[in-house]
Amino acid sequence: MKVKLTPLNIVSALCLVVAVLLLLDKKDKGPQHIDVSGLLIGFCFLATVVAFISDQIFRRFIPSLKKLWIIEGVLIVFIIILIFIIKASII
Repeated sequence: MKVKLTPLNIVSALCLVVAVLLLLDKKDKGPQHIDVSGLLIGFCFLATVVAFISDQIFRRFIPSLKKLWIIEGVLIVFIIILIFIIKASII
């Protein structure tokens, strides 16, 4: 069995690591602090699942590893640009 490392695998692993680190974080919060870490943890776990499922779908339909890296890399760059555009329009 050949293991393929892809960009969405890397993204899903990073999201999972961030979620676990946030889950294990035990900082004392001040009384006026609004805690949204639970929402962020849920978002990280959701991003992990979506990235993993998307990677499996891309692997099913794109047999070439080189084309897979290009398409998944473009998808990740597009998502990052979209996040910055949405963030800039909100602020």
